[in-house]
Amino acid sequence: MADIFISYASEDREKARKLASVLAARGWSVWWDRKIIAGQSFDQVIERELEIAKSVVVLWSKNSISSEWVKNEAAVAAEKGVLVPALVDRVKLPLEFRRKQTVDLVDWEGNSSHSGLPPLYEGISSAMAGMAPPQPIAEPPGGPRWNRRWSLTIAGVMAVGLDCWFTG
Repeated sequence: MADIFISYASEDREKARKLASVLAARGWSVWWDRKIIAGQSFDQVIERELEIAKSVVVLWSKNSISSEWVKNEAAVAAEKGVLVPALVDRVKLPLEFRRKQTVDLVDWEGNSSHSGLPPLYEGISSAMAGMAPPQPIAEPPGGPRWNRRWSLTIAGVMAVGLDCWFTG
């Protein structure tokens, strides 16, 4: 399980590579789609890695705001509560992501001293700390519930049986 999944548009691959390198240098395990092995089904691998990642850094750019893959990955991350958005271009974010605090990496060139990196690190750490492990679905108190149709069927059978008993 990777600490960080990086979501980006393919045109931003070099920025993703630089970010993966900086994050790995801090001791985090990073997954991005360059780690898909030849012959693997990329959509299945991406979905699996996205689901198990402890945090998801989305690189928002002029390319990624129109990418269905990036928007879908960001939506899954937001649903899980592990989304860490970062601007790499001055763009208007897709509507559903505009309310999230976003790290500014617009002028970042890959160095580890950029002022946007500490907030990014903090966001990643927060996402990882806040990720709750999946909980088993508990049975409702009193055991399993009967559904309404089943209950009505049993009541009907009992009514017919009692009617036959008393009239028989």
